[in-house]
Amino acid sequence: MVLSLLRNGPGPDPVPGGGPDAGPDAGTDTFGPGGELTLGVEEELLLVDEADQLVEERRSQGWIARVQELGGPGSGVVSGELFGSEIEFATVVCPDAASAAQHLADLRAALVSAGARAMAVGLHPAAPFGEPRVTHAPRYQYIGDSLAGVLRTPTAALQVHVGLPDAAAAVTAYRALRQQLPVLRALAAGSPYWHGRDSGLASARAAVIASYPRSSLPPVVRSWDEYLALTAAVLAAAEAPDPSFVWWGARIQARLGTVEIRVMDPQPSLATTAGLAALVQGIAAHALEHPVVIDVPGEVLAENDFRAMRHGLETTMADPTGSMRPVREIAAELVDQARTALRPLGADAPLAEVERILANEPEPDRQRRVHATGGMPGLLADLVERTTRGW
Repeated sequence: MVLSLLRNGPGPDPVPGGGPDAGPDAGTDTFGPGGELTLGVEEELLLVDEADQLVEERRSQGWIARVQELGGPGSGVVSGELFGSEIEFATVVCPDAASAAQHLADLRAALVSAGARAMAVGLHPAAPFGEPRVTHAPRYQYIGDSLAGVLRTPTAALQVHVGLPDAAAAVTAYRALRQQLPVLRALAAGSPYWHGRDSGLASARAAVIASYPRSSLPPVVRSWDEYLALTAAVLAAAEAPDPSFVWWGARIQARLGTVEIRVMDPQPSLATTAGLAALVQGIAAHALEHPVVIDVPGEVLAENDFRAMRHGLETTMADPTGSMRPVREIAAELVDQARTALRPLGADAPLAEVERILANEPEPDRQRRVHATGGMPGLLADLVERTTRGW
C-alpha cells in the first residue's frame, strides 16, 4: 500500500501478499519521481487468537475492517495480505524514520482498540507445516496456485521504501543497498523458530522466502535501461503478468519512484523498526554522494546472505573488497555513514537504536532465552506483548 501512497493516491500494493491487484500502470517503464529521500514503511503482522495461534481468514477480515475504521487515513493504509491470518500497515509518505514509526504506532493502537491480537515476527513459531490459507482475492489465489506447496507457512516482512528524484538516482541507491542486504537481514533477523522447533537459523523466514521464485538477492545493474531489460527478460521467462511479480530482495518501483527493501523480518519494537528504516534511508543518502565503485558479485553476496540467515549478527561476511569482517563491524561503519548523510536532514536520531542492537542481545538469542524459561507458550505470549506495547 505504501507504494500507491507515494503517488499521493489510494491504490493497491503490487507485492506478493500486499494487495488484490497490481494496478493498471504496474507495467510502466517510466520512472515517476518519488521524492528526495522520503520514506514509506510497510509492516506485516500475523494475527492470532486468545491462544496465540493463527486466526482464520473470516476473523482476520473482521479485525481488518474494524482497524480500517479506527486507524484513519492520516497514518496510512490498512489492508489484508497474501495469507488469511495477516494484516498489513503501510504508512503515508514520511520525511524520516521517526515519523514513520509514529504512524505505525498509531495503527497498532487502532489494532488494539479493535480487540485484535498480533505478533511482529517473520513467521509464527509454532504454526504447523503444510499448506497455509491464502486470502480469497484473485491476485492471491493466482499466487497461491502458481506457488503450490512452496507456500508452506505464512510469512511476514518489514519493507522500507526510499523515494528518489529520478531513475539514475534510483539505480545509484539500488546498487548501494543491494550489497548491504545481508547486513540489513542480519540486523533484522528475528524468526529462529518454525513448526514448533528451533530451526537453528537466525531468520527462518529468510529460508522460506528463498524457495519462492524471483525472490533472490537482486542482480547487478548499472543503468536504468539495464534494469528494465533484465526485469523484462525475467517476466517473459516466468510468463508473469507484470513487474509486481519480480520479488527480489531489493527492487526499483518505476511507477512510484522508489527503491524497496524486502529482506527484513518485522520487529516487535517500533524503535527498532525506526532504526532499520533510518539505516536504509541513510545508505541511500550516502550513496548519492559516494556512489558504489565495486559491485559485490552475486555468488559472494549469496554467501553473505546465507551467513546472515544462519547466524544473524554472530558471524563474519565478505565486504566489497573481499575481506572477511565481523558483521557488527560492517554494520557500525554503515551507521556512521548513514548518520553523516542524515544529520543535515535532521533524520539521524533513530540510528541510535541500531547501535543498541549491535551492543545488546540479538533478537534470536532473546527468543531462545524466553523459550528456554517459558516454553513455546511463553515465547508466543512475549511476542504478542511486545508487539502490543510497541515501544
